[in-house]
Amino acid sequence: MADIFLSYTSSDRPRAEKLKAWFEEAGWSVWIDRDITLGEDWAHRIRKELESARVVVVLWGAEARRSEWVQREAIAAQQSNRLVQVHATGLPLLAPFDTIEAVRMQSWSGESGHSERIKLLSTIASRLGTTLPVHLVAVTPDEDVTAYQAAIVEALQLAFYYCARQIERVRLQRDRGSSDVSDFDEIARCFTAMLALLRTGAGTTDDREGVLHRLMEDFLNQLLSLVPDPSALK
Repeated sequence: MADIFLSYTSSDRPRAEKLKAWFEEAGWSVWIDRDITLGEDWAHRIRKELESARVVVVLWGAEARRSEWVQREAIAAQQSNRLVQVHATGLPLLAPFDTIEAVRMQSWSGESGHSERIKLLSTIASRLGTTLPVHLVAVTPDEDVTAYQAAIVEALQLAFYYCARQIERVRLQRDRGSSDVSDFDEIARCFTAMLALLRTGAGTTDDREGVLHRLMEDFLNQLLSLVPDPSALK
């Protein structure tokens, strides 16, 4: 019986292998489908490992959202209160998983120092009733920089997602003859300022991260103000 059953699609195998390495470094046993031996009844083995694992980690990549196998494994895990979700795609999760808490790693491409790494490991440790080794909890300067960069990339992806939805909205309004693009002047200003700050080298401003976060918040608030019903963006 493994501590963790890792559910994913073949296109996400490199990232699944990285997660497996993280979990094993924390001292947990992990089962993934490549452990199936040649000639073995793979469906029976997967079902057996899924039922016996203490925690089921689902890596939601773009293809996993549409995978019947991954969805089936996620449902089984949720019904037995063993599900831990890793949201690793810029696309929204599908129902019913979109209403369940997930570790947000949309910008993650497999690097070790992602900002949500400790949150993911801590969540699993809590489910398993264990504590993390001290060396995993400590964040090195290199990891801190990598985590910050990953957080910025994720924030920009979110900003571009909102932008795309708003551009589509303006296009539809224009087609109906009711478009007013003047509302977008302030958004353009905020976004241009964000990009300029990102291109600026570290240390050229006293509070680079704080300024960027305020600009991002201003930018997203401007976008949200253009939509009568914020749920339309989901």
